[in-house]
Amino acid sequence: MLGKLDSLAADRLILDLEDGVAPPEKDDARGNLAEMAAPERPFMLRINPPGTPWHEQDLAAAEQLSPETVLLPKAEDPSEVAGLAARFAGHGSTTGLMIETTLGVGRARELAGAAPDVSILIYGSADLRLSLGARPDGGRVWERHAMGEILLAARMHRCAAIDAVYFHYKDRDGLVREAEIARNLGFDGKSCIHPGQVEPIHEVFSSNSEEIAWARKVLAAWEERAGDSKGVIVVDGEMIEALHLEVARKILTRGEG
Repeated sequence: MLGKLDSLAADRLILDLEDGVAPPEKDDARGNLAEMAAPERPFMLRINPPGTPWHEQDLAAAEQLSPETVLLPKAEDPSEVAGLAARFAGHGSTTGLMIETTLGVGRARELAGAAPDVSILIYGSADLRLSLGARPDGGRVWERHAMGEILLAARMHRCAAIDAVYFHYKDRDGLVREAEIARNLGFDGKSCIHPGQVEPIHEVFSSNSEEIAWARKVLAAWEERAGDSKGVIVVDGEMIEALHLEVARKILTRGEG
């Protein structure tokens, strides 16, 4: 898997030492990372949480590898996050948080604001559903309250918000349905567990042609009118204010899938 990293089209890579590695394989996995050539693109390193036998060695590996982001699973304690984030910042890494427990969701805003170097919140649905005793459904009804809390926390503290993985990796239609719900709520992206999921997720989270056409028209009209003296213009019967410019720019930044 490590040998395929640079061929993958994902925007970010997560090298996982936690749930993706069985306990007897933890030391070997960490050793493989230490010996690998660094990926050409930014990557995150997901370490084992405090209190596990592998945590301290994972911290040493993070210092050696200096990933763009160190990802903390099952984040629940803001003071713990603050201390670890300061440590990661010392070797040039930002901090990412997996929000995947009831306590983590309940403290999402505190966790996101625990340190200035917290840059990303990643929702983890599997552990949360287990702890809630919820039944899965195609409309994601059971989890929307948690997704909303994570998204609000991310926006309050200027973090990226990334949706949970979809475990049925051969079910493209189900993946797209899940991703569209997250995209419509406002999430910035979605996690993958298989290379075949990258393309559909990119399609969902990229701006579509209608959005891009609207954004270009808004920016062109605003520039032509210099924002109007009242700060308002009309485009195709829609009243456009300065706040729409930020939306338009974000649409163009996402690009077309």
